[in-house]
Amino acid sequence: MRDVRLANELVKRGFEVHVWWAMDWQKSAGLDPAIKQHWLFNGMRMWNRGFTRGPLDSFGRLMNRLYSDRTRAHGLQRRPKILARLMNNLTRLICDGVERDEPVIRRFASELEQHRVTHLLPMLEMLGLWAEAARKRMKTPARNLITFQGYELYSTYARELDVEREFYRRLAEAVERSDFPAIAVSEDYRHRVHEELAIPLDRMVAIPPGVPSAKPMDRAQARELLTEKFHGYRDDLPLVAYLGRRDTEKGLDLLLYAATILRQRGRQFQLAICGPSLWGDHYGKVCQKIAEELRCPVLWRRFVPDDVRTALFSTARCVVYPSIHREPFGMVAAEVVAHGTPAIVPDHGGVACAIEANGETAGVRFKTWDSGDLADQIERLLTDDQLHSRLCEAGPRVAAYFSISNLADRVLNHLGLPLRC
Repeated sequence: MRDVRLANELVKRGFEVHVWWAMDWQKSAGLDPAIKQHWLFNGMRMWNRGFTRGPLDSFGRLMNRLYSDRTRAHGLQRRPKILARLMNNLTRLICDGVERDEPVIRRFASELEQHRVTHLLPMLEMLGLWAEAARKRMKTPARNLITFQGYELYSTYARELDVEREFYRRLAEAVERSDFPAIAVSEDYRHRVHEELAIPLDRMVAIPPGVPSAKPMDRAQARELLTEKFHGYRDDLPLVAYLGRRDTEKGLDLLLYAATILRQRGRQFQLAICGPSLWGDHYGKVCQKIAEELRCPVLWRRFVPDDVRTALFSTARCVVYPSIHREPFGMVAAEVVAHGTPAIVPDHGGVACAIEANGETAGVRFKTWDSGDLADQIERLLTDDQLHSRLCEAGPRVAAYFSISNLADRVLNHLGLPLRC
């Protein structure tokens, strides 16, 4: 979402923007129609390690045209072994050198020259390797700016394949060869990349993602929508919500334990947990089983459309983000406070800073991995109306610091480009 929002903002400012999709083409991404979209490669290209990839790439593109984003996502979630095979082969290619896939690099370089691309902004660290390989073939090489915002998620494949050190070395080389210091999406993440990949701090800058201004929804309308979409929703009880991926690093079991602690204290509220999975739905099913064992009622939902998402943000007493790993940045937390709803985040990682800016705070923090303290912080927001009101009022002002306009200004300044074309 960071890069879709940035691309749309740059087009609005008069820049010509092209997007190359890798692995999958998200047809519902919301890109401005003025943005030209192309394929870098489809994920099926990684089905085999060898060089008979062309037909598989074409097959994957056909499947992309025939099926919706949601259908493809559900299909992969039900078939985690397929995703693991594709990601394993992608990881091996990165470690062996993406230049080995000559047809993709040659075509990519040709398309970059054809469209007179001057600046490359790969949205994932690993895609910087394709950018570096392609620009070597250009007569006038495009300048390359790498962004770190999630390497730790897909580096797990490198760890399982016992090539993690080589994987990190490739990413570090791409930063060393790029024209600008890389972007890290928070100051904490900048230091994490330095610690784990040994990239010098002076080769990175911290620029947070952009968050759109909130589109308010009438509370009565929001409650009516939630009543329609969630069986068992009650508008007479305060709502505590989680929105985000339902994957292991998100700590949803901690939230279930905290909710159970609060109910044992006699606190009345309802809990909603919404979101898809990137790595298969095994953890989501485990959490549902934990909730059953704890006798903890939950309003579960996988994919939520934008209107339901807005309704949850607008009606929740608070939104909890109980991540157990060192998050790069807390996009959901920043989006929540834009709606004037307090967020609860761990005191660890980039997410800890997503609730404050310019001396104001729009949420509370809990001790990382501590369900008891998480229960205490939820209870504070359920019972302390004065604190809740103060955090609600500060939310839109905090979110303004993370605006999409500010993101674009910061990136363009880093590139040495005018703020408008």
